[in-house]
Amino acid sequence: MVRNALLLALTFSAGYVDALSYLGLGRVFTANMTGNTVLLGIAIAQLNSEAAVRSTLALAGFLSGAVPAAWIVERDRSESPWPRPVTVALSLEGMILAVFAVGWRLADQLPASVPILVVLSALAMGVQSAAAHRLEVSGVTTTVLTGTLINLAARLMGRGRPRNRPVFRRSMLLAGVWAIYFAGAAIAAVVLARSEALASALPPGLIMLIVIIAAVRFRAR
Repeated sequence: MVRNALLLALTFSAGYVDALSYLGLGRVFTANMTGNTVLLGIAIAQLNSEAAVRSTLALAGFLSGAVPAAWIVERDRSESPWPRPVTVALSLEGMILAVFAVGWRLADQLPASVPILVVLSALAMGVQSAAAHRLEVSGVTTTVLTGTLINLAARLMGRGRPRNRPVFRRSMLLAGVWAIYFAGAAIAAVVLARSEALASALPPGLIMLIVIIAAVRFRAR
């Protein structure tokens, strides 16, 4: 139950950061690489070099975060519901997002701040994606919703039709992932319109709260 709640919190942060990046960094996604790939294709077709560079930086940043994070979390193949390396990786994400928040506040004073912020944001989301993947919760990722919706549809229809309580709970989790990502994006838009400082500070604060809860709840016995 705690693990699922933390996964939903991670999903919220991903939706939030995606909206923050899209609205504040020049229409680029830094968590959802499917959408970002579409934006890159459109930018190239329209010969929009600035947009193409932003999307390319986001893709590169995401991979640069996901690869080392995967190395960190995959070294431990324990059966724990929340392996310690996952918490370590999320601590790294929190630190990256803290730097991102500081950079956001200083953006007016830093030349070429937008590309740097795009890379930092995507880097953090790559780390989160690798960490969440290690938890191996079927059908659940924190930055990609297409597969989640397909898994939900499969469970609601055909062979996946919920016939017992555990399957029903899993279906509710999948639906919750979509809803919480949506909520994260909507809340980011509202907060950003009112306070840019608060908008950039929320993601690292949330991630570090998740890290603390995970460290306490799933500490090695």
